[in-house]
Formats: sequence, structure tokens, C-alpha cells
Amino acid sequence: MSIALKSLRNWAFRQDGAVTAEFVIAVPFILSLFFASVDVGISMLRQVMLDRAMDLAVREVRLGRVPSDGSVTMAQLICARTALLPDCINNITVEMQPVDTQDFTGLTPAVQCVNRELDLTPAVTFNVGAGANAQELMLIRTCVAAEPLIRMTGFFTSMPINSEGQYVVVSRGVFVNEPS
Repeated sequence: MSIALKSLRNWAFRQDGAVTAEFVIAVPFILSLFFASVDVGISMLRQVMLDRAMDLAVREVRLGRVPSDGSVTMAQLICARTALLPDCINNITVEMQPVDTQDFTGLTPAVQCVNRELDLTPAVTFNVGAGANAQELMLIRTCVAAEPLIRMTGFFTSMPINSEGQYVVVSRGVFVNEPS
């Protein structure tokens, strides 16, 4: 019996697998942190690209370089200037609303995004230079739903995610709708 106890004791105090245990415990956390960093970085690039594209599109509207016949929409102007938003034209919604300077209400708090599950795209219309008042102040909000690069990291990083598991990228701005 003493030989069996001695060999069991020797087996219990062996250190052959000590590094393996630390590796198995630490590596999943390190890899999830790495992948979450990449995912958040890509989503931040998408956010910055959407902000820049919206600013450039609003600049085109302000300068009067948009045809007034309605052949080019604001969504087309924005999507033509961004690269990291896949299938942008089908995933973007643009909300615009004139600002009443006497009684400011702002945009609704809920962002309207494309719902692919219901095949629903909120309808928003806008005519460049067709405001009732000269120098009309306009609020603009764009929303794009994009697939995450790595789906699991969204649960760890508290990124805005819709019911379909897509990141919601929202950009807001203000511009003056000058008469044409």
C-alpha cells in the first residue's frame, strides 16, 4: 500500500503540466480582448467614415452641386463617399427635419434603421432648396446597420446592437438648406 500511496503522492506533486494550466486559463481572455479590440476598431472606422461621408454630402448640398430633379438622393451622396459600410445603399436611412427656430423640438429619440428581418425601410423624402423659408436650418441623422466583423465580441464591448445582431452606426448633423 505504501508504494501506491507514494506513487500517487509523486503524481500529485509533478509539475509537468503547470504551464499548460496557465496557458488554458489566460489565452482565451487575451484572445477575446484582442478580437474585441479589432471589432471595436472596425466599428469606429465605420463611424468615422459615415461622419465624414455625411459631412461631404451635406457640403455638396450646401454648395448646390446636387441636381434638383431628384435623380440623386442623400443616401446615394453619402454611400458614394464611404468605403467600409458594406451594401450601404440598402442599409442606410437618412432622416431630415427642418428646425423651427421659435420652438425647437429636435429629432425623435428613437433612431429609424433598416430592418432586414421585416424588409422594412423607413421612407424619408427631402427636396434640396425647396424649403418654405430662406436659410432654413435642417437636422440630419443617418443610420446604417452593419454586420460585425466577429459576432461574439459585441457581447463583451457594449456596442450598440439591434435585434438582428448588427452594429448600429448613427451620425448626426446640422446644415442650412439655402434656396436654389
